[in-house]
Amino acid sequence: MRKWLCLLVLLTSACSSFPTREGYAQKAYYWQGKDANALLAQWGAPSKSMPMPNGNTLYTYSKSYTQQQPYFDNRRFEPGSRFTVTENGQSRVIETPGRWVYDGSIGGGVMHYSCTTNFVVNAKTQLIESVSFEGNDCVAVPRQ
Repeated sequence: MRKWLCLLVLLTSACSSFPTREGYAQKAYYWQGKDANALLAQWGAPSKSMPMPNGNTLYTYSKSYTQQQPYFDNRRFEPGSRFTVTENGQSRVIETPGRWVYDGSIGGGVMHYSCTTNFVVNAKTQLIESVSFEGNDCVAVPRQ
């Protein structure tokens, strides 16, 4: 019983260590209400910054890359068969071997990944007022 409990704890902790969109939300929204200088010290210089009409500043962090997806041979194994044939009162077993069947290639192509995160910094207090992000690569390991 103790062995199963240890295995369950191990599997549960392993599953929670995969990057998710929720993990990225935790990472980004952590900064709401925090000092902008601390953000800059932690995240580095933004990709771009823009003064807003109300005097606040918008900091934008962007990352993007393209990745070639691998090709895979689409093969499947057809198992052999075994049957009995009776001729002239004589029975014999005939076996056909299994074989690999090639059905072409799958995969390939190019996948584009990106994540853009925006922080609005209050001009007077230098605190982060709002956070937003978008993109298919906005993922991080969730905090426990």
